[in-house]
Amino acid sequence: MCALGFALGCVEPVQNDNWPDGFGTEAGSLGAEESGSGDGEPGDADCASDGPWSEGYAIPPSPQAPGDPVVGRLALFERDYVTCGIPWSLWELTQPLMGSIASGERLAWRSGKNAQVPYSWNVVSAADGSEYVSPNCLQCHGGTFDGELVIGLGRVDLDMTKDVGTLLGAVPPLLPLTDAAALMNKFMARYAAIGPWSRMRTIGTNSAIMYAIALVNHRDPHSLAWLDTPTEALPKDVIIAADPPPWWRVRKRAGQFANGMSRGDHRGTMILASSLCTDTTADAAVIIDYFADINAYLATIEPPKYPRPIDASLAGQGEAIFECECSGCHGTYAEDPLEDTYPSLLIPLDVIGTDPSMASLAAGQFNYLESWFNGSYYGTVTTVATADPFVGYVAPPLDGIWASAPYFHNGSVPTIEQVLDSSKRPTYWRRVDYDSSNYDWRALGWPWVPAKSQAQTFFSQRKYVYDTTIMSHGNGGHTFGDELSDAQREAVIEYLKTL
Repeated sequence: MCALGFALGCVEPVQNDNWPDGFGTEAGSLGAEESGSGDGEPGDADCASDGPWSEGYAIPPSPQAPGDPVVGRLALFERDYVTCGIPWSLWELTQPLMGSIASGERLAWRSGKNAQVPYSWNVVSAADGSEYVSPNCLQCHGGTFDGELVIGLGRVDLDMTKDVGTLLGAVPPLLPLTDAAALMNKFMARYAAIGPWSRMRTIGTNSAIMYAIALVNHRDPHSLAWLDTPTEALPKDVIIAADPPPWWRVRKRAGQFANGMSRGDHRGTMILASSLCTDTTADAAVIIDYFADINAYLATIEPPKYPRPIDASLAGQGEAIFECECSGCHGTYAEDPLEDTYPSLLIPLDVIGTDPSMASLAAGQFNYLESWFNGSYYGTVTTVATADPFVGYVAPPLDGIWASAPYFHNGSVPTIEQVLDSSKRPTYWRRVDYDSSNYDWRALGWPWVPAKSQAQTFFSQRKYVYDTTIMSHGNGGHTFGDELSDAQREAVIEYLKTL
């Protein structure tokens, strides 16, 4: 299980003071002093004098609530933060109906009946002692790579083109003879409400942003009471594609989410994502309290180590290029992670050029999410800022980037090679398969084949096609690598394997 150095059970909690020296900068544009050495920062004196980092805003770091990572790891896999689910007595009957959402290996080290369900579900007890099975955070953040489960890796084989409510649509409401049965009725009713908002167009893209929009529209911000009638109409044909980021970035980033909108103590936005059935502030207070421990656990997670040979000489050449061309936005990396630097830079949309939908809609049509959140119970812990000081995307840390395909915030680019050379990005593509051991070790990404547009593809096959002409699925922007030669890109790719 530990060949990558990060499979489940291989993470030892480490001391973390939330923001080690070198993470973040003072708020404001990143100047030459912070981004490198000499007049041609970043890198050496031969580097260009500026780059996209000169347009960036360094989101200021904030202290996180102290917690116990050991307790947090246990809570992640055993506590009930979704607060509804499927009765244990019906699990074997309903599990096959849910497809990949209810699939995944079982973990023998988990206690009791938790060892009998996939890693992304928890078996918990209701108030009357009846048991039910509830989804956990690993639904989105428990991916497999090279055949191994990697806790914290975004899951990109999940089929969210149908929601749980649709998949379980043939199951009739239960007589609420137990609390678990009543909670399943609630579980189904909630998915019936938010499902139409959140069905993705392509396997592997994630519904997290759409879930947040749906949940906000169905909740009173002050009491958190559920509203059967949404406060805003369902947006027609607006589906925001998201790629779940790896958890080992959490301890570095001052602003979570692609647009950096979660500021301060991030627990508020963390628990909103799992608030399907959290209908009171009292319940939310209990969950947010132990999420300090879960957040502390996430801060201990390290990226996997590249498992194959690396050409040290070529990687050294790539490091020099990276420090000159890339480190101003993405930071620097050392053998000791505490010596890493990361500026947490928000880059304006017109500079980064990647698909603007998520950031622009968050600051525009869906900006009520910001006002709702900041005025809600969750806003007492975390602040959401969608346009401070401008609308853009945060250049992410690149730890373990070689294992994090597909790329960009919407998962629109299959390989790192294509991130560094925009001319090689396909307009329509599909993965060869969803076998995590079938990886392109040269280009660093998932093997893919050309496809036709979704409109030109048989309906049953459309979910396998990534169509970059669809709103929020664009693969343009981040053309900074286009200026490199093929040899330079090859060297940078070799260096990225070392991160």
